[in-house]
Order: sequence, then structure tokens, then C-alpha cells
Amino acid sequence: MLHDITMAIYEGMTVWPGDVEYRRKTVQNGDFSSSSVTMSLHTGTHMDAPRHRFENGRPIDGFDPIIVPALLETGGDFRDKAVLLRGPVTLEEASELVSGGAVLVGTASISIDHPGTDAAHKVILGAGIPVIENLVLDRIAPGEYLMLAFPLKFQGADGSPVRVILADSPADVLPEAP
Repeated sequence: MLHDITMAIYEGMTVWPGDVEYRRKTVQNGDFSSSSVTMSLHTGTHMDAPRHRFENGRPIDGFDPIIVPALLETGGDFRDKAVLLRGPVTLEEASELVSGGAVLVGTASISIDHPGTDAAHKVILGAGIPVIENLVLDRIAPGEYLMLAFPLKFQGADGSPVRVILADSPADVLPEAP
């Protein structure tokens, strides 16, 4: 089974204080509609690239689509896996994720950091590991999954909206051909 854990983007949604709010404008051109949007690249479910915190950090277009095993709130070995959490992390937890070999850290929170700190951003992005925030995990059971994440390739940017899918097994993504 596939699980879309991406937040819908809509006018009036909560954004980080001070960020550009999402707005969409649609114009009619003959029989065709065409929309433009104004928003922060950190709106809704989005991926922070290291450049989000570090001026010379890797930009979002430096990441290919991410297809990796993922752990949602389970213990054990997370080397070479994405770790998905329902809340923010402390400095100590961020350090453990980096030293333990996580390749991506995601959270259902608006930020990977607890309010009033940016320590988790510094540690995780400082290690070159991308962060995904605003995941929709309320209907997903703890366990192991295959995660597929597709950030847009904004050249030189610090982040991007991202579509994130969890698969219960690789066979859900690539079923055997007939």
C-alpha cells in the first residue's frame, strides 16, 4: 500500500512566522486556465537543504529524488535510512541521528527544532543531511517503509515543496510485470 504523507497547500494555511503566505492567482486565456503562485519554498511539506542554514551549504537542486528505507518512530539501526518523527528533536537527538547514519530526518512538526532553538537544524543540515518538515503522519503506524521524496529543482535554492510517499514494501512501488 502507498501512503501520501504530503500536506495539501491552500490559501490561509499556517506558515512559519514571517514567511510569505501562499497565494494563487488564476487567469483565463481562451479555453485554458493558468495559475501562478506566490509562497515561501518552506510552505507545507517541504525539504530544507543545507543551504537553508549555511550560505555555502548544498542547495536543493543538489539532491536527486530520494528513495530510501524509512523508519517511523521505531528504535534500532537507522544507518542509511530516513528517520521520520512526529515531533521536533533536541540537540542530543539530532547528534544521535547524524552519528547513527540517518540520510534524512523528517517530522510532522512545522520545524525540526523545538521553539526557541535552531540546534537541530545546525547539526543535521551541518552534516549535509536534508530535513523534511510538515509531514502528515497522523494515520501512519510506526514501522519500516520505503520512502520516496521528490523536491522540485529550484536552482541554488535553500528548500523546496516536496511530495512524499511511503510504501509498505518495494513491491507496492514496482509490482512484478505480467
